[in-house]
Amino acid sequence: MTDVREIEMPAELEDLAALTPTHYRESLTLTVTRVEPAEHWARLVLERAPLTARVQMITVWTLLGIRLAPPWSAAQVLGWRTVHSTPDVIVLEARAAAGLTARLVFHATASTLTQAMLVRFDRPTGRRIWTRLAPGHRRFLKLLLARAADNLLR
Repeated sequence: MTDVREIEMPAELEDLAALTPTHYRESLTLTVTRVEPAEHWARLVLERAPLTARVQMITVWTLLGIRLAPPWSAAQVLGWRTVHSTPDVIVLEARAAAGLTARLVFHATASTLTQAMLVRFDRPTGRRIWTRLAPGHRRFLKLLLARAADNLLR
């Protein structure tokens, strides 16, 4: 399985996310051998995850009160709205009624894929919920990233 590593949040990805203030940050990276646009990577990781993983994601997002974008909308990836997109970077956003706003950033280069997540706590409830979810989220996302990279190489 592809090795996914936690790294310090790259300043340029935090700047691209443009989420102020940011209360939580995580960043993961992996080495890739194929050049693919960032949006393609985002779709591989989220939309082509195993069905059980997609159901789990959508269930948690629904419980958090995230209103997902309609699936027929071109400006979304598995319901997350596209905030910014270029061939090498895509920024996605979801706002939860539970009191938090999250942005996912996928940055693709010829040799790496870096995924960053930034969260703003809009209410104290958001902080309490995310504090409990964050460790499992990192493990879950590492698996999704590794699986997407492994599947692309097959």
